[in-house]
Amino acid sequence: MRSNRLLSILIIISQKGLVTGHELAEHFEVSLRTIYRDIEKISEAGVPIAATGGKGGGYYIMGDYNLNNIFFNKKEIEPLIAVMENLKFLFGKNPKFNDIVIKFQSLHGSENQQDDNLNINMSHFSMEPELREYLFLINKAIEESKLLEFQYINRRLNYEKRIIEPIQIQFAGGDWYIIGFCKIRNDYRKFKLVRVRNLSLGDSFEKRLISKEKLEKIFSDSYDKNSILVTLKFSNKIGAQLSEYFLKDAITALENGEYLVKDLYPDDEGLKKFILSFGDYCEVVSPMKLRKEMSEYIKNIYLKYND
Repeated sequence: MRSNRLLSILIIISQKGLVTGHELAEHFEVSLRTIYRDIEKISEAGVPIAATGGKGGGYYIMGDYNLNNIFFNKKEIEPLIAVMENLKFLFGKNPKFNDIVIKFQSLHGSENQQDDNLNINMSHFSMEPELREYLFLINKAIEESKLLEFQYINRRLNYEKRIIEPIQIQFAGGDWYIIGFCKIRNDYRKFKLVRVRNLSLGDSFEKRLISKEKLEKIFSDSYDKNSILVTLKFSNKIGAQLSEYFLKDAITALENGEYLVKDLYPDDEGLKKFILSFGDYCEVVSPMKLRKEMSEYIKNIYLKYND
């Protein structure tokens, strides 16, 4: 939209101080004539933009006029800048997102502030290069209504081909997810990005209409349907750390210093691995079926090391 481009032009000039028409035309992928008309519109709105000709010339904003802190003060904008800087790294190929980052940076006053006290990293240690590429493709697929095709590693560690109509990119619990309608399962699914391989764009599709509330209910009902109520007992040595892994309302302190945790969990191998991650500080109390499965699971591990 032209209004968005006009605001972006104003912010870029305000931030850089001096910008040529050719630089703006290249940035927005429009003609130089279009930039001339945009600058004229900005001037008509009362912004004092001037121009110098010749080598080293360009557009600049006269006097003390600037956009800094119109909407936020410096302390308010710092947390947003920390998020934006991380997302800029991940979404670096997306020109629309880059324009958003420029707008936020202009409010902050500079790209090189040294006194920021917040740093956020939402990359994944095992797939940083792939993550940038995948997020770019997913965003492109959502914007252009393109199918996404990929190989997905399921919980049984098998590769499955998936074709989805992407709806949303989600970051939750330290992981990135693709949310969309799976053409193979004929239902809405959530896919952990770290398990995706060979992601590529497919054909165009017509978007389905579904509300955010209905989508959340689908995933909530699916989680409850495939979950079991588990009670775990923990020794007092790890008690202080339990809130890192469980909701506080699910934790109960016992008189003997031990702790009980009761909550719903998906009934799969991932649950067993999660329980084992606590070593001998954790014991399954119920259900008895899971307790027996854990016993067999541990025996099989023991046999591998009992040469």
